[in-house]
Amino acid sequence: MPDYALYGLVIRSDCALDGLTPAPVGSRVDVEVVFGGVRPSEDRWHAATPYYLGDHEPEGSPSIVVRRDDQRGFWFRYADGTEFVIDRSATSIRAWWAEASTLEDTSTYLLGPLLGFALRLRGVLALHASAVLLDGRAVALIGPSGAGKSTTAAAFAAAGVPVLSDDVVALRVVDGVVTAYPAYRLLRLWDESEQMLFGTVGQLPSLTPTWDKRAMPLGSEFPFHGAPAPLGDLFLLAPRADDARAPYVELLRPREAFMELLASTSANYLLDDEMRGDEMRTLDAVLRGRRVWRLVPHADPASLAALVACVRSAVAAPVG
Repeated sequence: MPDYALYGLVIRSDCALDGLTPAPVGSRVDVEVVFGGVRPSEDRWHAATPYYLGDHEPEGSPSIVVRRDDQRGFWFRYADGTEFVIDRSATSIRAWWAEASTLEDTSTYLLGPLLGFALRLRGVLALHASAVLLDGRAVALIGPSGAGKSTTAAAFAAAGVPVLSDDVVALRVVDGVVTAYPAYRLLRLWDESEQMLFGTVGQLPSLTPTWDKRAMPLGSEFPFHGAPAPLGDLFLLAPRADDARAPYVELLRPREAFMELLASTSANYLLDDEMRGDEMRTLDAVLRGRRVWRLVPHADPASLAALVACVRSAVAAPVG
């Protein structure tokens, strides 16, 4: 079974997963992932304690339901029939999917929200963000789904700047230094983003056979940084604006920055009191002496190069 290095963890999977970096031979395995096999019984699902109910889809079903089983851990059930069980110590993840879905669909959930939650169970802060490497530091691009994190990271990659992570940025405090860990070797883009970046639609490979998103491979034409890096400045992506000043940045006050980051941590809707306490302590370390900017992109796709230049300029500006 292949072992992969991801978010500072070693993941052992019983299926090959595209875009992941092989772990060094002999590495200690942190999480074992098994796809398929015998599902737990439906009776067990109903016996588990309700834990979280997501927003309802247009057809009426909730987007996600999470139940907690004292023996098995957390049981995720998505509206499309994809299911995961993750144990309380985040050392084991089992996955199943409906006939209409694929392994690629399931691994998309795994590499995003499931491993984001696994990190939280392990006491690791995970931001809903992408990250690029500027001046030897991981610069985080933070925001909710649809904010443009992947598009902005892709614009940096197209400019020759290495990408460290997409969707989830895992942060640990190592010897007093807040350190960001690399993810996988691709960016996930909608057709609109491909057109904004390259003027094409459908030229990038499909991420999965059933989803509309595209995969932008990293590592050859577009650089990838596969090693941990100290955390640098943080940029909170605001909605695109038809404003003559855009793209531009605004430096946030510490209290405002803390509240914004608190809302941007991965899987925060699943945290218990202990995990929330870990989150608060790590966020305090992240913000200590670090700049947090609000980044306002322009609505015009042609401004992406200017957006990259704006971030570069803010990072290079003297502190204080």
